[in-house]
Amino acid sequence: MKRIIAIFLLLSIFFLVGCPDKNEKSDTNKTEVKSNKLDKKSAEEFLNNYMFNAMQRDINAMLSYYSPKLRENYKELPKQENPRPVAYKIEKEGFNEDEFTVHIFSSYSNFPYFSEDVFKYKIITKDSKLMIDEIKKDKSTEYFAKGNILYKKEDEKSKAEAIISLEDLPNFTSAQNMLTPEQKFKVPKKRFGPCASSPEGDMIVISSIDKDSFLGMVKLEEETFKVSQGGEQGQQEGQAAQQAQQEGQEEEGKREVKIKSIDYFLGKVINLIAFSPDGKKFLVEIEDEKGKREIKAYNSEDGSSIDMPLNSQFKGDVFSLRDPFFISEKEFAFSVDVKANATDEEKRLKGDWIFDIENKKFRQIKQF
Repeated sequence: MKRIIAIFLLLSIFFLVGCPDKNEKSDTNKTEVKSNKLDKKSAEEFLNNYMFNAMQRDINAMLSYYSPKLRENYKELPKQENPRPVAYKIEKEGFNEDEFTVHIFSSYSNFPYFSEDVFKYKIITKDSKLMIDEIKKDKSTEYFAKGNILYKKEDEKSKAEAIISLEDLPNFTSAQNMLTPEQKFKVPKKRFGPCASSPEGDMIVISSIDKDSFLGMVKLEEETFKVSQGGEQGQQEGQAAQQAQQEGQEEEGKREVKIKSIDYFLGKVINLIAFSPDGKKFLVEIEDEKGKREIKAYNSEDGSSIDMPLNSQFKGDVFSLRDPFFISEKEFAFSVDVKANATDEEKRLKGDWIFDIENKKFRQIKQF
């Protein structure tokens, strides 16, 4: 009897569950479909790794990220020292399936030139491997000096817009982190030095250099128009109104600029300026008459200096810190040169480093 009941229960379970539907896709097939789709997080990490090599201008490493199709279209050109990339920013919003938009910021050492170039990177998955399959340039914005005036040119077809002239700079300024902050120094007006625009384009850090260097910040405001002053409405004479109109036409299109003095470097020249991708910080590379280079950091909001233990890590005159570039909002990479008379321990510090501004931490990534 017990056997009969057991057999009956087994048959009931079989018919209740039923056979699987042949038209229904299996879980294995669903997993395979998912694996063929581009994962945004993995692709962004892949692109960040590529951009690090692009910042270092390591052509061989960059080629390893390209698809066979893109490699075929690659034409080998000699590496240019200037201008060079100093930061990049991957757009987080507006991700279009397999295409990323990247802003690359480039600076020219010891020269008033800065650019923001926007590129589109198409990333594909082939044999479970990520590859860059296409790179397209979208648009470009340049900042450059011509004579005593600094200009902005937003694209290849637009007319350059005058931003500021050397005559607009203050006559005297102070220096940060000096024993006598009250002391004033004469602002050099021989020529413009390096400059850099914030990622949002609403702020420009400028420099003027001679034997000494001036560092300042320019914030662009709304366009202003000169208007007549005084008198009741409708009571101005014809000649005065005509003169005011002419003056207004002369001022039309000019931007009102506000210049904030940031720092002054006695006996040193500014080689490079670079903003962080979020625009909250910027770096300045300076060089003295003997060729020793240093890296300074500042807050973009008020121009105050950021304390970095670079001098404690690389003590003495045997070290020279050069070529900084941002790899994230809080980290930048740089190179360390060491003089021939350095000790063996000091020579081991020669190479490429990364510094975390927020956590005040160093790590060496390559030893020369």
